[in-house]
Amino acid sequence: MDGEAEEPVALSDLRAEAVALIDDLSEAELRATIEYARDRLQFVHPEVTEQIEARDGEEIVRIDDRGAYTEVVKRQPCATGCDECPHEPILYHVTEESQLDGTTDLHWTYLGRVYEG
Repeated sequence: MDGEAEEPVALSDLRAEAVALIDDLSEAELRATIEYARDRLQFVHPEVTEQIEARDGEEIVRIDDRGAYTEVVKRQPCATGCDECPHEPILYHVTEESQLDGTTDLHWTYLGRVYEG
């Protein structure tokens, strides 16, 4: 490599108008654009931790972002007539999975009970 950087090639998902605007920005404006784009992405597509909500009767005990997955501990209501309630909370690993239609869904993997005490 001769040390010279090659001109970047815009991704096909980026509109030509946006590429033209970005190409005319100064370094400071580019850095500000990157920061804005990161914030905008969080607004448009929130982190997994922000998508997790308790359903009726559930209690979210803890949510921890572990990078590749999100660890969620929650208590869930039992079936009517359960004589063993209350149970210990349950641990899940939650990941975001891309769907064929371009959307994403949360995938919950049951890991087991969390014993308190």
